[in-house]
Amino acid sequence: MTVQTAVTPTLTRRRRVADKVVSALRGGLAGALVATVAWLAAGFLVGTAFVFLVIATIGVGAYVVLKGDVKTWIWLGLAVAWAMVLLERAIVQEHGGVWVAIASYLGVIIGARRAGISKWAYPLLLYPLISVAIVWFAGEDLLEPWGVSWLWVAAVLGPVIGARTLLNPSPPRKALPASPGRVAG
Repeated sequence: MTVQTAVTPTLTRRRRVADKVVSALRGGLAGALVATVAWLAAGFLVGTAFVFLVIATIGVGAYVVLKGDVKTWIWLGLAVAWAMVLLERAIVQEHGGVWVAIASYLGVIIGARRAGISKWAYPLLLYPLISVAIVWFAGEDLLEPWGVSWLWVAAVLGPVIGARTLLNPSPPRKALPASPGRVAG
């Protein structure tokens, strides 16, 4: 007695590559999502801290006017808090697109590696260097090319979306039936 098993179709090369690209795209989108939420949360926290610092600074100033003096550690604490808020603004908020692009690029690499990308294809994962070279030779700022740091997200995810589109084209659309009120002729 023989046991019949279902024949598993072998995937074509194109389908295997498409699966790897889709996995890389999912990883990149996951990284972008996490980084964007973190960037927004950082902005919210720093915005809240900014409001409290303004109130605290005005309060300390009013106390100095009314009472004459405050301890040095209060001024030092305010100075450190203001420095942290300004540093976060300069590093994180001004370059949010760069941070999101870095996270999405790491997600693309992790997604491709988990999908089992071949070792010979590892250099293909360096594709953002082409965009870096274009920006560099155009004489633009690497952190804000053409004034927008969010262009880096498009430079990271755009080629992966393009590869996915080429490898997984949409099925052809069926012809729409003629509307009932229309007379052919």
